[in-house]
Order: sequence, then structure tokens, then C-alpha cells
Amino acid sequence: MSKKHLKWLIIFGVLCAVCVAAATAYSLNFNEGRLVYPMDFGSYQFQVKDIPMILALIITVLYVFYLAAAIIVHGMVVKREGRRTGRTRKISPKLGYLGFFGFAGFAGIGTYLSQGLIFPFVFFVFFGFFGFFYEGKMSNILADERFLKNRREAELKALRVGYRLTFLLVILVGMAGNRVSADIAAVLLISGISLICGLVTFLNEYLLYRYDQMDSINWEDEGN
Repeated sequence: MSKKHLKWLIIFGVLCAVCVAAATAYSLNFNEGRLVYPMDFGSYQFQVKDIPMILALIITVLYVFYLAAAIIVHGMVVKREGRRTGRTRKISPKLGYLGFFGFAGFAGIGTYLSQGLIFPFVFFVFFGFFGFFYEGKMSNILADERFLKNRREAELKALRVGYRLTFLLVILVGMAGNRVSADIAAVLLISGISLICGLVTFLNEYLLYRYDQMDSINWEDEGN
């Protein structure tokens, strides 16, 4: 992903946030807070004044899907190139700033309370993109046997942490099943699993960087 492409992704993300903020302000001031405050969607009737908020939400959703697709495609291309050259993929640590999109998951609290929507909690998975800060530091280095061994160990440990947290989450939600509604249970599961996926993704890169640095220090000590 070129710096120019990354720059435009960030710009479009900021524009989406501005659009949502502007549409919300418009609805609160000129449309009685429709689509912002809690309302009965079973009896919802479209009004022309609803268009700004509807367009803002559509643009944001399209941007999120485009962002996810761009990252997946870029990852596949770079991974294939890395296999050909025997080196790690070349990326910028600045991609780690995409992890801040994870905070959009907290918007799910407002959307659930006002509209019953739980989809925004999925954004918690973006916290895993903070791992790009560490992957970028190991960008375009030789993936020798020592590096591949560290990668396997990092992935295994991250998966173990994810498995244990998922097991604990299922147990806790199951125990609370008789005390909370199905909607609350769904919120807990979606937000919890999204957070766990983000954590596993982050740990993969953090642990790999940590193991690689520890090996480098050991090699330097042995050389001295």
C-alpha cells in the first residue's frame, strides 16, 4: 500500500467522521433528533429531512467495507511477494494508526440504546491494527529460520491467549444467560469476540517483534 493510498484512506476516514458529526448536528437542530434519539422503527416513515443522516451512514458503511477489502487485498499481494523474495513484507509502521478505528466500537453503545443496532461493536476488531506499529519495524528483513521459528511461537501463544479468553467469555455469557436478555447476550458476545480477535492480531506482531529483539540481543551478547 503506497503512502499516497494510505493518505487518501485516512482523509476519507476523517471525511466520513465529519459527515456523521454534521448529519447528527443537523438532525438534532432541524429534525427533532430523528435517527439519533431512540425511535420506533416499526412505525418509521421516511422524511426528506432524514436524508443527511441516511447518506452519512451509507457513506460510512461503504468506507468501512472498502477499507477492509483494501487491507485484505494488500496483505495477500504483499504476502505473495514475500514468499517469492524470502523477506518480510514491506509496510509502514504508520499503518498502526488504523488501530484507532477500534474506538468506533464504543459507538455501539449509543446505537444499541437508541436504535437497537449492535453492528458497530464489530469495530473493536480494528484494535488489532495497532500491531502494524511492530510489524513495520520488522519490515523487509530476511525471514530466516530463526525468524520463522519466532513467528510460529508468537502465533501459537497469541492463539492460546485468544482461545482461553473466548472460552472464558462463553462461560460468563452462558452463566449470565438467565439474568440478561438475548440482546444483551448478543452484545457481550459480539463485542467480546471482536476484542479478542483484535487482541490476537496485535499479539501476533508484538510477540514476534519481542522475540526477534530478544534474539538480536542474545546474538550481540554472544558476539561480545
